[in-house]
Amino acid sequence: MIFRWPGNRGNNVNALTLKVKCRQSQVSRLWNFHARATSIRCSSLTIYCRLLPPISMSPPRHILKLSLEEQRQFIDSFDLVISDCDGVVWLLVGWIPNTGPAVNALKAAGKQIKFVSNNSFRSEEGYMEKFRHIGAKNVQEDDIVHPVKTIVRYLKKHKPGERVFSLMSLEANETLRKHNIEFESLQVKEHLTAASLVDHLAIEKPVGAVLFDIHLDLSYVELAKAIRHLQENEDCQLIAGGSDVVMPLAENLNVAGFFDFLEHVKRYTQREATFLGKPSPILGEMFGEMFEIREPKRCIFIGDTLVQDVQFGKACGFQSLLVLSGCLTKEDMLNAPVAAQPDYYADSLADFTQLLKNVQK
Repeated sequence: MIFRWPGNRGNNVNALTLKVKCRQSQVSRLWNFHARATSIRCSSLTIYCRLLPPISMSPPRHILKLSLEEQRQFIDSFDLVISDCDGVVWLLVGWIPNTGPAVNALKAAGKQIKFVSNNSFRSEEGYMEKFRHIGAKNVQEDDIVHPVKTIVRYLKKHKPGERVFSLMSLEANETLRKHNIEFESLQVKEHLTAASLVDHLAIEKPVGAVLFDIHLDLSYVELAKAIRHLQENEDCQLIAGGSDVVMPLAENLNVAGFFDFLEHVKRYTQREATFLGKPSPILGEMFGEMFEIREPKRCIFIGDTLVQDVQFGKACGFQSLLVLSGCLTKEDMLNAPVAAQPDYYADSLADFTQLLKNVQK
């Protein structure tokens, strides 16, 4: 992943290479970071974004290792918390201890807290059940943002009334249905032959967009049909939600994400995707509207990855905090270029409970 920072600030930063190896994972990825020019490039994904210059180039500090006065200043520096979910509040499969009480403590301290995820294969009720399980109080569905929600918002604004082809989960498709968006999808269960594949790939009605997101039941015939729609209709737009390279599935188990499947579609259609999940700047703009953010620096973004979370938060002008409860270690963080590191870090979201106790003494 190649980073080019916006604005000519006279910084000649040499290209650095960071090998981010997820903890005890079979998945590793070589990421190249370059600091110059005006865009963020992740493989063939190019994101144009606004990034404020770092206030300090010192290494990130653990929030519980700040002095008591610094802890007070830190807590007073933000009003809004936007937190990733998987790897921060819980794992895709499994739990992170004491995150619910931390959410409650932040709210009791007068902080607003919103949640964002690149995961749309969990239903709204599934999200609410997880928040109930960890004991987080007064979390509402509108407090949670994930790709299918931003996709619906985008479609209603830019492609109202148009039919779409969905490469998304059953849960995401149900959300489309609830919002009266006409969609086509394929759930092929029978054994495929060359002849039956031809039948499935027949286009009876064009679509205005192909929607791509994390889809655990994704099949070859679905990818082939999506490619057909894009090849046959130059006005068909490719819209993508989650672009994660790695997914923290369970403790000590990280699996390949769906980014390379999207690359397959792009390769055969010569189309670039409009990204609506992290780290898309369009999502950052939506946050500003949805959460009425007037002072970005009064917001802190909490995540467990450098690209989808830390860099996204910085691009939005937020403070950034990395937790080590997901797929990165402290070593991974410190081996990254300084400009790619967060402002702060913590072992877990649960550290906020102790931090707030400290400042209230």
